[in-house]
Amino acid sequence: MRKKTKLIEFLILLVIAGGFWVRLIGLNISPYSINFDEAALGYNAYSLMKTGKDEYGRKLPISLRSFNDYKPALYSYLSILPIKIWGLNQFSTRFISALVGSLEIIIFYLLAKLFIKDKKIILLSLIIFSFSPWGIHFSRVAFESNLSAFFFLTGSLLLLTTKTPRGFVFVVLPFVLSLYSYHSARLAAPVLLLCWILDPLGWLLKAKRKKVPIFQKTIPFLLLVLFSLPLVLSKDKTLILTRLRQTNLYYRLYPFVPRELITKSNPWLNLQAHPAYYLGGILTGHIASYFSPKNLSLSLYHWVRNSPQAIPEFSMLGWEETVFFVIGLVVLLKKLSKSYKYRHLVYWIIAGSLPAALTWTWFHPLRSLNIFPAIMIISLLGIQKTFKSLTKHLSPKLTRLSYLSIVFLLLVSRVFIINNELVYSSWETHGQYQPGGFKDGVPILSKLLQENYQRVIVDTPHAQSYIFFLFYQAFPPEIIQKYANQRPKPGIEGNLNFNFEKYIFRKFDWPKDKNLRQTIFWTSSLIKPEEILREKNTAIIKIKNVIGNTAVNIITKK
Repeated sequence: MRKKTKLIEFLILLVIAGGFWVRLIGLNISPYSINFDEAALGYNAYSLMKTGKDEYGRKLPISLRSFNDYKPALYSYLSILPIKIWGLNQFSTRFISALVGSLEIIIFYLLAKLFIKDKKIILLSLIIFSFSPWGIHFSRVAFESNLSAFFFLTGSLLLLTTKTPRGFVFVVLPFVLSLYSYHSARLAAPVLLLCWILDPLGWLLKAKRKKVPIFQKTIPFLLLVLFSLPLVLSKDKTLILTRLRQTNLYYRLYPFVPRELITKSNPWLNLQAHPAYYLGGILTGHIASYFSPKNLSLSLYHWVRNSPQAIPEFSMLGWEETVFFVIGLVVLLKKLSKSYKYRHLVYWIIAGSLPAALTWTWFHPLRSLNIFPAIMIISLLGIQKTFKSLTKHLSPKLTRLSYLSIVFLLLVSRVFIINNELVYSSWETHGQYQPGGFKDGVPILSKLLQENYQRVIVDTPHAQSYIFFLFYQAFPPEIIQKYANQRPKPGIEGNLNFNFEKYIFRKFDWPKDKNLRQTIFWTSSLIKPEEILREKNTAIIKIKNVIGNTAVNIITKK
């Protein structure tokens, strides 16, 4: 028995190590190129490291203005050390996300032990969690939401394990870090803490509850409010609220009613066209979408497809998690009155999905990343229920065979998930949000600039491609900070490129531009090489994207 236990413990360690490996290996080449937000987080970390200011010259900011979207700055601050060690590159920029994604496996293991005692079931759950599509994908890209999800998961573990008033003080720390990591946690964290304090399902089900003085349980919430004050009092709060107004459900969809149902009379007197009626339906549908097995494992919405948060061939979960999640939901509903830890899973998913549900898009993975560890725990309950049923109705040999068959299927599917993420996904993730050409082209451009070209004219369809020229050259931030007043004002959307030093962002017009001398042209436009090369002292360098198509043409005119 001891040998069997030691073997399982060894396998658990092996799975955890494998989870670390698959998140950390090859970050510099897979995904092949960084996306806009990654470049912004990395370059601002570099700027903070060099000057103590962001790219706009703002000293030690709480939020990064970046593309006028005011990203929480914590990810960039944490990235300063990796960039100091390895330089500004894709590996150092993605390292923090990969590290916390790896540590999530250990936190999840500790959380799983609160719900399951059978180590064989825990081993299965770790195989699923360590190599889940969402777990690998979001750890291999520099996502602030992944950092936030790690802190949110840690806070949830502490909520379930802390028993002393002194411990309640420390419960709040991960949640504070979570809300300084990503916008969604600024609503999710206080909602979860309020549910923990009030336990509404406990009152409704008349469940047994631990007798903890209410003033002790409110300590974390009050501390969370206290630590949130810098965000509330920030000079950027108006602009951050503007961003919220642009994405929230009410602003984008009001009056919520299909236009053909709106009557000329008072819509508040007509239930069929009542705005509150439709708003309630939309909110309910949005929240329910995060429980839908179809959305979790099969659907991929158009606002996700080809974006950095898309997982090619998958939604967020594999088939195993989805099947066991359905079974686990049934188990969860039956156990809600038995212990707070089961009710906590419900509060966790509601709190985590609420920020995403309040935005106008359906099922937004990035904004709801906090909920997926809870979904995995529910899947774990489904695994336990399945094996209990197998043990009860099958012979020991058939039970063992069933267990080994499920493990085999899990391992086969995990191999596919790993290969898909590390290798094949590049064929689908390149494009609008993760454009090719910059990683290979900018270093070449940088070398050409040393030959005393007077200007670089950049023609690009991307609204903020300037960030790649800063990132891939580690462009001196003290120079860029001088252009802060010439950049598009806060609150402005659209083209955010700006001219700096030798770089000019505008359309490529060869009939006029061919008369320029000592000029480099960066263009992804369709060009006729024979027409370009007809001019003297002209050359073309074609930069391919990851699938072999021409992404950028660098034209030099001496």
